[in-house]
Amino acid sequence: MTRLTKTDAETNVARMDHTTEEAFARQANKGILADQVAIELNVPRRTAARVLDAVLDSMSELLRSRGKVAVKGFGTFERRIRKGRAYKHPLTGESIDVANKETVIFKPSDQLIIDTRTTATPRTRKPQTSTTEDILFKG
Repeated sequence: MTRLTKTDAETNVARMDHTTEEAFARQANKGILADQVAIELNVPRRTAARVLDAVLDSMSELLRSRGKVAVKGFGTFERRIRKGRAYKHPLTGESIDVANKETVIFKPSDQLIIDTRTTATPRTRKPQTSTTEDILFKG
């Protein structure tokens, strides 16, 4: 096993910044997501990957059993049935009936849409007041 010096660690960090810039231009995958979780939680990548797998498995199971999973500030995953329809083959002109299809849709939250815009500034949120202040009489 080799020992890393401080300069080796600095070049690794510089190399990591370069690769993250390159990664911005392409699609992220599960490995990149696990890396981000590991950095955010300051845990080893293997632990972050296990946590990510547990979250995704739990979401799949909840979608199967309940049909809808809502994550506040992120969005809603929902299992829906897409209605069948008549489809006309473009080359032969033959009419084909397509059966109903069960699928999962994702509806992003407004906050996720705002956070992922590159040109817009984040929206300021209203300060949250207690609902009991509105109900109680002051006097």
